[in-house]
Amino acid sequence: MKEYNQVLTNGHTYYFVDEGPRGAAAKGTLVCLHGFPDQWYGWKHQITPWANAGYRVIALHMLGYGSSDKPAEPSAYSTKSLCDDLAQLLDRLELQTVVLVGHDWGAMVAWRFALWHPSRIYKLVAISVPYFSPSQEYRRPSDISPWFGYHEYFADLVSTKEIENRLDVFLSTLFKASSRRPATGNPQSSQAEETRKKVSILFKGQIQALMTSEESTFEPPSMVISQEELAEYVLDFTKGGMNGPLSYYRTDRIRHEEEKDASLSISTNLPVLFIYGTRDPTCIPAYAEGTASHVENLTVVRLEGIGHWVLLDEPDRVVKEVLAFLNPQSRL
Repeated sequence: MKEYNQVLTNGHTYYFVDEGPRGAAAKGTLVCLHGFPDQWYGWKHQITPWANAGYRVIALHMLGYGSSDKPAEPSAYSTKSLCDDLAQLLDRLELQTVVLVGHDWGAMVAWRFALWHPSRIYKLVAISVPYFSPSQEYRRPSDISPWFGYHEYFADLVSTKEIENRLDVFLSTLFKASSRRPATGNPQSSQAEETRKKVSILFKGQIQALMTSEESTFEPPSMVISQEELAEYVLDFTKGGMNGPLSYYRTDRIRHEEEKDASLSISTNLPVLFIYGTRDPTCIPAYAEGTASHVENLTVVRLEGIGHWVLLDEPDRVVKEVLAFLNPQSRL
């Protein structure tokens, strides 16, 4: 696995790792886009198996993360800006078309790349985030669902320092086994209210209360990463800060303005694989199930009982499902 930095014409530098098959030409190139709060190595369980299967695999540090640039202004993190960066990066790497594989915010960017640069992508894999179509009417994430209440805190500039001051608490909370709430039912029901108390971070005000708590002791939850891995994440976010990663949540209005008059839609010819866990509290069932109404050539893989961190909870299953999607004959 090799490491590279590539400087774009707008001055943005992107760091990425690159691994391909040994002794043979690659069958194609997979570009992996991580989400929040992750790093390129969130794909570490998938990169080598996909390369061993004959594919070139490129995993980026997304803008604002790790060794990639960290612009201060939120506008640099709009999905259109990120997609334009990605298209230019592909130009620099002399890649005309690729398979995009995205998780969480990486999936959001992958969906948008298919809208803004449809000729540069021949297959798309979205993990944990369904398709949200462009809208003529602006809606805050918390208007879509109360489960997205945490977006409002992340969008507030005050969250940057508050989270940086309690990175270990923040990251261990977000990397906890997030399979506690079945992604079904009415968020206002009594069962959902009980779950709300257990999850304690998704609804408006909950994560901020945790970040500003004066309690000196914190009992970390059961996580999908080890303590050693948590320490690596804490170190990387301590070095890089949280302004860049949180800026993704500060672009909702910008994204709306960019998209509302652009007449964007997913190509009917684009094959798409959508993988999600049925117990992911941030993957709203109506949108997960409704993706098929917007995406004609769609394959859906539901992982029963799995939460948001699909890459970590079911690493081998993700490898297998993506390879089967790339080569449908392998299912026979």
